[in-house]
This record gives sequence, C-alpha cells and structure tokens, in this order.
Amino acid sequence: MVAKDVLAEVRDGRYGLLDDSDKVVVIEDGERARPALDEDIVHHLITNGYITRSRPGHTKTCVYGIKPRPVLPLQLTNRGKSMLQRWSNLAPLGE
Repeated sequence: MVAKDVLAEVRDGRYGLLDDSDKVVVIEDGERARPALDEDIVHHLITNGYITRSRPGHTKTCVYGIKPRPVLPLQLTNRGKSMLQRWSNLAPLGE
C-alpha cells in the first residue's frame, strides 16, 4: 500500500513542500531534499485531509540540487494518524 507508506514517512518527517509551493520533496537526513516520486499521492492525501502543512515557523533549510532552499515539512492530521493506525493493524493476506 503506497498510501500507507507515504503516511508513515510523513509521520517520520520525510516529506515537505519546496519553497512553500506545491512541489513535494522527500527530505533525506534532514539536510537534503529531492523530488518526490509519489507527489500525486501526497497531494491526494492533502486534499482529503490526511496530511497538512506544518506551521510556517517550522520551515527547514535543505539542499535541493546544489542550492539551499526552504522546505516546509508536512505532518499528519488526526484523520491521517487514525488511517495510518488502521492500515498498520491489518494483517497481510495469505498469512
């Protein structure tokens, strides 16, 4: 489940928005950022209220390409936390 993995990585502080835009990036080691391959899923989860932007004061500086850029981390909403917990409790089929 890709959405479950995205929610778990948002919980762990691994996704953000570049320059407070809609460009989704993956934060690596808290210092570098790269384009997120699953940007569409992240936007879908934001639109449906599972993920939200952190408050503006929580902006990090990450190297994107060769230049330091501001990245606003994403965080789970209460709805996102509940969904992640429900999906985490499901046992895989075939076990």
